[in-house]
Amino acid sequence: MDYLFSQQMLVLFAILALGSWVGQLSIRGLSLGAAGVLFVALVFGHFGLTVPKEIMDLGLLLFVYAVGLTAGPRFFRTFRQRGIQFVIIALATVVTGAVVTLGLAVVLGFDAPLAAGLYAGAMTCTPALAAAIDAVERVNPGGSASVSVGYGIAYPYSMIGVVLLIQFLPRLLRRNLKKEETDWLQEKQAESPSLETRQFRVTNPNCVGRSVFELNLHRMSLTNISRVKRGESVFAAGPDVVLQAGDVVLVVGTPGELEKMRFLLGEPAQERMDVNANVLSVDVEVTEEMICGKTLAAMKVWERYTVVITRIRRQGLEIAPTGNVTLEMGDSIRVVGDRAAVDDFARLAHGAARRADETNMLPFLVGLLLGILVGVIPIDLPNGMTVKLGMAGGAFLVSLLVGHFGRIGPLRLYVPQAARNLSRELGLMLFLAGAGVNAGAHFVTVLQQQGPLLLIAGALITTLSVLAGILATDRLYHMNLLATMGALNACMTNPPGLGAANAQTETDLPALSYASVYPVSLIFKILLAQILVEILFYFWRG
Repeated sequence: MDYLFSQQMLVLFAILALGSWVGQLSIRGLSLGAAGVLFVALVFGHFGLTVPKEIMDLGLLLFVYAVGLTAGPRFFRTFRQRGIQFVIIALATVVTGAVVTLGLAVVLGFDAPLAAGLYAGAMTCTPALAAAIDAVERVNPGGSASVSVGYGIAYPYSMIGVVLLIQFLPRLLRRNLKKEETDWLQEKQAESPSLETRQFRVTNPNCVGRSVFELNLHRMSLTNISRVKRGESVFAAGPDVVLQAGDVVLVVGTPGELEKMRFLLGEPAQERMDVNANVLSVDVEVTEEMICGKTLAAMKVWERYTVVITRIRRQGLEIAPTGNVTLEMGDSIRVVGDRAAVDDFARLAHGAARRADETNMLPFLVGLLLGILVGVIPIDLPNGMTVKLGMAGGAFLVSLLVGHFGRIGPLRLYVPQAARNLSRELGLMLFLAGAGVNAGAHFVTVLQQQGPLLLIAGALITTLSVLAGILATDRLYHMNLLATMGALNACMTNPPGLGAANAQTETDLPALSYASVYPVSLIFKILLAQILVEILFYFWRG
């Protein structure tokens, strides 16, 4: 038996399997989800079982990288709209924790290293722990041991407490989760309306006798003419099609953009556009790398392939095609044209069917490498302070950029949804297994040595910080509950909590909110952990 327990990989997958089973258990509709792995790992760690530390680091990297890739396409637009809001939420949470830590240290007599460790643990922020250790070593070389002690005491309560809070938050705030989900979907629809189709009869003399190319709709509206009906004949609206009086055209665009066509083309019409069985409208997934990265104008889609692209779906967004739009791996495009031409173009765009399920591993790994490099680069600040984002923080920031641009230089990154989900869930479980056994190994011992006062202090820092976050998100900004969940987890740097939030919804709102707040809160916590060290050393010396 001892031999089996000494096999770390065996122990690891025993924790993962048992934790997954525990996480699936449901009591009154509530379950732990991926956090079940954390609880099982705590028990294993208490009895001296271990897993490789590198497994925990790898898991955290995979988790935050997958979250960043998912949130990247929407992150920058969301942050431009609500950046100040995210900064205030992060500040309210992390500054509250720092102020409470400082007050407890002064009242209870905690030294600077122990207090900084309590703060980092209560905020479940490993980069803040590393920053606090560096700060202590600069001021008092060799005196940083108690930083880890404080971290070990405060960390388990914060990790577990926030996960449980996320599970019960809808009931605590008396909010209907399904209604919150529906409200956000409606808000998302209003901000990025889906493309629709409308028909217009050509009555404007200025349009009669002019080709679709000559009309150049994109000068005044982000719409595209898909088909033209003339008499009983229906055909694809290529650039060289000349409009005649009485033609009925099918136009694709958002409701607001389509309304402009009434003034350009003529009054709305309602005709059957499916009378020609030889004209097809087909959705095609782009998986052929040869056409990725090229603009539609450069591809000369009509001239070369005699088809019209009327809409593009990318990462949940619908885009009205213009000549400057590029096709990217994984795009879903609506193609209209004669049957033979559509079939030929579909075969070209889709390429080999297996590519739709494959991840481009080179850019995926290059992104991770760049993220790790960004995380370990020291950043010099005034007063001699040096901070690092940490590997997870660096990987997260790089993944946001890669997710937004869809490439790293000339390398295009395509990660299927299933692969992103696997990376996120497996990474989270690996991290929880490592974090759980580490916390379980020291929790009881440290508590016996230091007494319950430190545990209460850590719990108080976490609780008041979370309360400040809830007040900022729910009372000050009246945020959607799912966005509140993501923001709270980001403020507390709590990946398991994000997993618990994701398990309660089919939308990506928690991940998007997490991604928006996480960079700000991470930087603030790294700075505040070091500032706490400086202030408390100065206070006790004074």
